[in-house]
Amino acid sequence: MSKLRLTDVEWGVFFIGGNDGIFDITSTGSGIDKNKLNDTEGRVPYITRTDLQNGINLFVTKNQLPKYKIDEGNVLTIGLDTQTIFYQKTAFYTGQNIQILEFDKLNEHNAKFIIALLKKQMTKFNWGGNGATLTRLKKTKIMLPKNKQGNPDFVYMENYIKSL
Repeated sequence: MSKLRLTDVEWGVFFIGGNDGIFDITSTGSGIDKNKLNDTEGRVPYITRTDLQNGINLFVTKNQLPKYKIDEGNVLTIGLDTQTIFYQKTAFYTGQNIQILEFDKLNEHNAKFIIALLKKQMTKFNWGGNGATLTRLKKTKIMLPKNKQGNPDFVYMENYIKSL
């Protein structure tokens, strides 16, 4: 595949979330404080707001308290206070203050494209009073390649990353 260029496509402005947004943005289903975590070594990633190792703090067992629901994979995670963004391929548990971005056309390749652009948008947020809250994320806009129908061109994003 020949290398694609970002100038080869038209761009459009899209809301990240909300009624007109690309992603369904929700809070994590787990949100386990580390002191309440069954940290027995296992195969399930425990995602926190760290900017290291894809947000993975450690790998834990699936045997957690029933009130903590495991989050499904193929999503993006955003740390509220740290504005860290990662693609989670597999099911996972999280610490506190993690938002989940879901979209049915998301995959490992176009996620890499989107993450780079989301990170740029996250620079306007900061630790403390101006973090990436659910409300603020839903109002945030992002520039993305668009297709002939005016929708985000996820195929182009995927092919662009593959061409690198």
